[in-house]
Amino acid sequence: MADDDSQTQAFDLVILGASGFTGKYVVREALKFLGTPNSPLKTLALAGRNPSKLAQSLAWAAAPSSPPPIPLISADVSDPSSLLALCRRTKLLLNCVGPFRLYGDPVVAVSVEAGIDYLDISGEPEFMERMEAKYHDKAAKVGSLVVSACGFDSLPAEMGLMFNSRQWVSPAVPNRVEAYLSLESETRIVGNVGTYESAVLGVANAGQLQELRRSRPKRARPAVRQFFFTSISIKPTLKF
Repeated sequence: MADDDSQTQAFDLVILGASGFTGKYVVREALKFLGTPNSPLKTLALAGRNPSKLAQSLAWAAAPSSPPPIPLISADVSDPSSLLALCRRTKLLLNCVGPFRLYGDPVVAVSVEAGIDYLDISGEPEFMERMEAKYHDKAAKVGSLVVSACGFDSLPAEMGLMFNSRQWVSPAVPNRVEAYLSLESETRIVGNVGTYESAVLGVANAGQLQELRRSRPKRARPAVRQFFFTSISIKPTLKF
């Protein structure tokens, strides 16, 4: 149901870009937790440029059941006022609008301005590090959490690192971890245009990432008594 008028309801989560290729899968997963016992997700809204496409995404995600009465909110990353109004209605914003190098900055900006928490599925290092450099101080001041890299290509490595680190017996600790990923499928593996565009832009603008890193203060590595090297091999099986 379209919901552009009410400005009073506070949502636990708003998914921005919910009608996109990845966004509709995020919606499908969110519906599994919405209103279930012991789940913190009690209220949910979907946001994007086109309410009719949001409705189609919701129907797809809910199938074969009927779509639940979730508010559909018009918001556009090129319209900061619509983003700010959106952020003032939720506790947490999950951003699925990429490539983030092109469209992510204004969403992070209004999330911090509104003092809400922000998540995205970006795998773009330059964007993530630029957002940290640009908004960290203000986000810390207002208590806004800005967390990127919550997508498939990031979480397995993160969880693998956490598991691996817990296997070491003090005082031994891993100093460096390299993660490897292989994809397997019974059919061919396909991507989408947004992911491809993000990869192309990342390679084309690699120099900007190096320039950004050189411009920032150096961070010392943790002091450890000995040097240890370990690697993690992550091999999920994907079925399409």
